[in-house]
Amino acid sequence: MSGDLAARLDPVLARVSAAATPGTQAALLRDGELVWTGTYGVADVDATTPVSDGTVFCLASLGKPLLAALALSEVERGRVALDEPLSVALGDGLPGAGVVTLRMLLTHTSGYPDLYEAAEVMALMPPTSSGGGSAYDPDRPFTWEMLAPALRDPVEPGPHWAYSNTGYIIVAEVLTRVLGGTESFAEEWTEFADAVGGVLPLTSDVLTFDRSAVALRRLAHGYEQLDNGSWVDPYAAHQPSGVPADLFGLPFGDGLFGGTAVGAAVFLDGLLVRRVLLDPAMVDLMTAITPQAAAAVDAPDPDLRTYGMGMFQMTVRDAVWVGHRGSYAGFTAAGASCLATGETLVVLSNALTEARPALVVWRELAGRLT
Repeated sequence: MSGDLAARLDPVLARVSAAATPGTQAALLRDGELVWTGTYGVADVDATTPVSDGTVFCLASLGKPLLAALALSEVERGRVALDEPLSVALGDGLPGAGVVTLRMLLTHTSGYPDLYEAAEVMALMPPTSSGGGSAYDPDRPFTWEMLAPALRDPVEPGPHWAYSNTGYIIVAEVLTRVLGGTESFAEEWTEFADAVGGVLPLTSDVLTFDRSAVALRRLAHGYEQLDNGSWVDPYAAHQPSGVPADLFGLPFGDGLFGGTAVGAAVFLDGLLVRRVLLDPAMVDLMTAITPQAAAAVDAPDPDLRTYGMGMFQMTVRDAVWVGHRGSYAGFTAAGASCLATGETLVVLSNALTEARPALVVWRELAGRLT
């Protein structure tokens, strides 16, 4: 790894992280080569366990490009089509199944209302200030059948862009059905991830949706910040015996993965820079800004108006990076590739605040590279 890069990036990582999060993990690849990693702080505030390169974080919505890429690989194989109705894979029981397509799900144009706002799901999720949580059990695995009753009819599917976690939950179920069940889904992911090659095999040590005992031993605690500046683990009150069932894994296609910064960076590098996972024309389709996203003037963030399929653009000092970010349950994440330079940068944090610490750190680091 470059000593010059470490001299430039390590102080930035420490300075920005110190003001924003208990712990941070970062990785930088350049044309498939791992050129820098950095860590800051602790994975567990109470035990003062330091963050290492091997600490596992919840990737939250940074996992959307991973799932979208897997879905597009199945399109390439002819197992599912972008523009056929969901009823082909899911039957007619899903609201809107005769109209909504996989393309609409991947591009956030399906029109499905947020199922997390439905009473049926709110009761199953961790309590929040808006209510819910009366039936939450962090050790009870979620299933598609538990979430499906909260699905509502889509609103004007097709012409409008609106960010939809619901859509990506349905994407995961489409693939699960097409591939023949959850075990087959896992096998297909393993085969797909193996094709990345490069500097690091994408084993379950670095990217996983398996809430295993191994993942638990390496998992950072996620934290939310109180008004007095202290950090609180949102799961502590529920005392989970393993990885909390809603933190990652099926059926949560909107936040499917846990992993490390290096693992996520290797995947994005293989997909976007080295282009070994999909046909280049499919990658171009995946990263192309849709007309619906470009027209979404009410998008909560201007970056989102550059959305394609599980990807959008972030501009830092005139350099365009393609990737995603995410946040959930005490974790934030940001990762993207700059196609002009061949660089891929991923930052993971075990803090969830309004400022989205991982994104703050990511932008500061990216600014030192362009």
